[in-house]
Amino acid sequence: MFTNILRALEVIYAKVLNIIWVVRKFKYILFFALAFFCICQIKAQIIREIPSYSLNDIACASFDNYGPVIYFNPTICQQAGELTTLFFKAHEYGHHNLGHVIQKIWNSQNPYVQQWLDITMENEADAYAVRYWVTQNNITIIQAWVNTMWMYNNIGDSTHLPSKVRAENVVQYYYQLTGLRLF
Repeated sequence: MFTNILRALEVIYAKVLNIIWVVRKFKYILFFALAFFCICQIKAQIIREIPSYSLNDIACASFDNYGPVIYFNPTICQQAGELTTLFFKAHEYGHHNLGHVIQKIWNSQNPYVQQWLDITMENEADAYAVRYWVTQNNITIIQAWVNTMWMYNNIGDSTHLPSKVRAENVVQYYYQLTGLRLF
């Protein structure tokens, strides 16, 4: 009888250990599932577009208290034209989707400050916009942007190449991507 009780206790002990092992394993699975969910939620945030007449540029990628945002100046957008504006917006989405805009370096006093940018990030955002419009089968938008940048003839600054150089880079990138001439 005593041996039967010992066997029963051993079986119960083994089952308890198995349950503990399953709970621990489930805890890690739950942890990783929760972490994955949180990362997906961050990546899936909606990027809002907010008009700002005080912006001294056509558009800029930033963060506000509610998450990622693209500010755009409606007056400059109207002057640039709808097709060129669509390219610029895709460019700004590129900054967000390529991880160029980091919330912790956002300047809360002036959300339009883009000191975090460098020329490489600008080129990557231009390439992102080209890839996007190629996947949408809409080269007209790319052509409009290139023509605008060529005519605008901006000399560039610490974060942007001169507009003609950017236009040439986009034409080259389009050719590398598709094997076709843009014009």
